[in-house]
Amino acid sequence: MKMKIAVCDDNEMVLKELEEQLDAFNMGYIVSAFSSLKTFLLSVNEGNRYDAVLMDIEWDSHITGMDAASELHKLSPETKIIYITGHIEQYSQQIFLRRTNLSGYLTKPIDTELLKANIDKVADAKTDINQSVLVLNQRKGVVAIPCSEIFYLESRGHTLLIFSGKEPQIFYTQLKKVIPSLPEGFFQCHKSYVINMRQIQRFTANDILLKNGKTIPVSRSKYQAAKEAYFKFIGLRACLT
Repeated sequence: MKMKIAVCDDNEMVLKELEEQLDAFNMGYIVSAFSSLKTFLLSVNEGNRYDAVLMDIEWDSHITGMDAASELHKLSPETKIIYITGHIEQYSQQIFLRRTNLSGYLTKPIDTELLKANIDKVADAKTDINQSVLVLNQRKGVVAIPCSEIFYLESRGHTLLIFSGKEPQIFYTQLKKVIPSLPEGFFQCHKSYVINMRQIQRFTANDILLKNGKTIPVSRSKYQAAKEAYFKFIGLRACLT
């Protein structure tokens, strides 16, 4: 199925350039351009769904791209957001304060290779995470858990808890034995916790807040590595220095 991509920017020239860049990849993307955030959100409200949204942060309106991305998350939480901006220093920390399905961050003028890498990442994640299943033995039999639904894994003594819904699933195994079976995008932030980086809402001073509202502890020795792994995962290389 062809990827559906929305491009949102109030600068018509930027919209045209992005459409041309995406068209030049010759991948048959279905691209919709929006110069109005109100029109874009109306499109989503009417049932249109996009695999990825290239969202400019600054707009000549009372709402920002971050506001629209937060609203999009309520309507279509599976849609990936790739922010675009000409003010990287101003927004590099603010983008984590709102609940969105953040996938990447690009600076203007948009580098074609980085744009392609970000779109490819959305496509690969859509394929890989949807196909990845964690298979474990439980007393009642074999259980298969879609990796896309996992928020985090927690080790408690001789048991492993996997949180993918309201109630955890309990297995009698060790965390270290399960880690090799997890796909890309999972990170061990503490000796007892492995998080799905797709589910990160933001980093706090000492912890990680997930999109389900759960706060996960991070070992002091792994805090910086966790941030770097996450920034690399979403393509935010500029914030690693």
